[in-house]
Amino acid sequence: MKRIKVLILVLAFLSVFLLGTLAVCSAAEERVIITLPESVNVQGSELLLGTIAELSGPEELVSKVAAVNAGAAPIAGSSRRLTRGQIEVRLRQGGIDLKRIEFQGSTTVQVFGVAPEFAQAAAAKSEAGFPVYEVVVAAADLPRGHLLTLEDLRVETQEFRTGQPDLRTAAEFVGLRTKRHVLSGSPLTTLNVEAVPVIERGAAVTIVVETPSLVVSAPGIARGTGGLGEVIPVENTLSRQVVSGEIIDEHTVRVNLRGSGTP
Repeated sequence: MKRIKVLILVLAFLSVFLLGTLAVCSAAEERVIITLPESVNVQGSELLLGTIAELSGPEELVSKVAAVNAGAAPIAGSSRRLTRGQIEVRLRQGGIDLKRIEFQGSTTVQVFGVAPEFAQAAAAKSEAGFPVYEVVVAAADLPRGHLLTLEDLRVETQEFRTGQPDLRTAAEFVGLRTKRHVLSGSPLTTLNVEAVPVIERGAAVTIVVETPSLVVSAPGIARGTGGLGEVIPVENTLSRQVVSGEIIDEHTVRVNLRGSGTP
C-alpha cells in the first residue's frame, strides 16, 4: 500500500513538473525576440521596429511589434541613438505586453538617416552649373517657437552652391517648431527647425531609479530640455541634488545608478 501511495505521489509530481515545463515552453514560443544591431541605415520619417531590428516569434505578434513606431527618424546625413528603454516605452504605448518580449543583440542601436533614391540621383543644374533641388521653404516670416503647419510651407526650386539640401517633404516638417526667427523663402533645415521637446526646462517630472529588486522615485524639476531618449539634468526637489537622467516619457526621467549617482 505504501509503495502505491509513493508511486501516486511520484506520478503526481511528474505530472505537475511536465505541465509546468510545457507551460514555460508554450510561453517561450509566444515571445517575440527583438535582436538589435549596433547600427542601421533608414529612410523616411518614422522608425518602425520592423525596419531597425530583426524580429522572430509568432507571426501575428511579430507583425504587431514590427508596426510599432519607435520615434522620428534622423534626416539624411544625421543619426540618433535608440536604447532598449526607449523601445520598451514605445512598445507599451503600442499596447504590447513586455512579458512577451525578449531583447537580444546590442543594448543600443545607432540609427543613420540616408537619402532616398531620388535624392541620391544627380540633381538638375542651374545656368551657372550648380545643382538645383526642390526644397521646403517658409511661406512667410515665422517667429521663434512657431509650430509648423502646411500653410506655413511651400516648395521652391533653389540652387545650392555649397552644402547639401534638406530633402524632407513638407509633410515631414509639419508638427516641428522653429528654433529661431525664419525669414520667408528660407529653406527649412535642422538649423532652424526642431522636434517639439518631450520635456521642457522647468517642467515638473518624476525621477526614477531602478534596480533589479527595487524602484525608487522622487519629485524633480527638469534643468534641461530634451526629446525621448535624450539625457538631461534634473533636480531632486527634496534633496536639491542635480543628476542626469534619460527621458522615457513626458513626465518621467530615469537615472542610471552607474552614471550620475542617485537622486
